[in-house]
Amino acid sequence: MFANQIAQATAILRSGGIIAYSTETVLGLGCDPNNENAVNRILWLKNRAVEKGLILIVADIQAMQQHTQALSEAQIKRIVSTENTTWLVPARTDTPKWIVGKFENLAIRITTHPTALKLCASNQSITSTSANISGYKTLNSRQEIRDWFGPHVDYVIIGKPGTGIPSEIQDLLSGEKLRK
Repeated sequence: MFANQIAQATAILRSGGIIAYSTETVLGLGCDPNNENAVNRILWLKNRAVEKGLILIVADIQAMQQHTQALSEAQIKRIVSTENTTWLVPARTDTPKWIVGKFENLAIRITTHPTALKLCASNQSITSTSANISGYKTLNSRQEIRDWFGPHVDYVIIGKPGTGIPSEIQDLLSGEKLRK
């Protein structure tokens, strides 16, 4: 059954839909990051300004490097040796502005969650923003997602619960921790 849910969620992502899904941290809202309309729908749902940018999640370092400028071996080792860390990495020049917002860095994380990992493996990357309206509590269940977002979320796939704590955010170049 789970493989069917991943296939359904992937089809929805590819058709421009929005999904809610489990991550290693909190429930996320996701879409295809290359689909500007889908990203705008998430921003509208969250009441979030495009200038703030969004996090991408990927399955592995090779997928990450498709979105970032060249990384050194030391940077790669640093990234792969951490878990639950979202890295701010210089974005490729062709990274959509609706993903990076007003920044030159891309917020990106290699996911370790089984559900999110399968979604990334079949989709290459997806947006990952907490399932909530900006400034409100993060939603924790399928029912809360349906109560808050109704039909505006096209599919919900809930797997193993995450930590409930948002990921740490760290700047790869400066080492500064922006969220602990």
